[in-house]
Amino acid sequence: GARFTRIFVGYGLSRTTFTLRSSAADNSLFGRPPGTQSTLTLGIARNTLNHPLFPTNGTRHQLNLELNGGLLGGDGTFQKVTADGSWWLPVAEFGRDPTAPGSGTTVALGFTARFGALAGDADRFPFDRFWMGGVQFGEQLRGYDETSITPFGFFPERSGTIRDIDRLGDAFTSVTAELALRLGAQMSLSAFFDAGNVWQDIRDVDPTRMFRGAGLGVQLVTPFGPVGLDYAYGFDKPQPGWQLHFRLGPGF
Repeated sequence: GARFTRIFVGYGLSRTTFTLRSSAADNSLFGRPPGTQSTLTLGIARNTLNHPLFPTNGTRHQLNLELNGGLLGGDGTFQKVTADGSWWLPVAEFGRDPTAPGSGTTVALGFTARFGALAGDADRFPFDRFWMGGVQFGEQLRGYDETSITPFGFFPERSGTIRDIDRLGDAFTSVTAELALRLGAQMSLSAFFDAGNVWQDIRDVDPTRMFRGAGLGVQLVTPFGPVGLDYAYGFDKPQPGWQLHFRLGPGF
């Protein structure tokens, strides 16, 4: 119904200036010229999930479109679209007390899919593009270093063989399947499978070429906010292996 659906319309105007370190090359991620960004944002979202952090039932769908430059003015004319969907279904429940909300344990199955694409000239605004790997920056892919999934393949986080700006792409896809054990409203254990990739151009998108990771995770609600630990195995690194990820904040 309408009470679960939201429509967004917004406008933003910003000025970005990058300060280059004296030792950095002009073609680095922060070597972009200054620019004024004029953006019209349109979005629609529908959310019926029964919990913001630990859902066991419901769905969430969101579609956002950004129009930059052109008739809006500013530097750089490009369009950006992002979409995501999540589906959750309870498969077992036990120990629940009807008089105590949030009590008991629920086993739930979840699936999430994300997509993004950018077309046009975003050279002055590199952080509007997409990068992937890890859990802290860009698009999540557990079992891999931060920003290590690039349009040119896998490169470790601190690899000196690729420029930072070449880690960014203009399109990405990712999927996550998860079996979660929700221990009330304060703790969750999960087994998950992630897959994703990033490409230079939307015409290069190939869902059969995905980097894969799988592992176990724990998420807690603490007085300092939500925290999570994931231990994941990256299958498609040159040397497949395990990696530990720490997450802090609401973006589970």
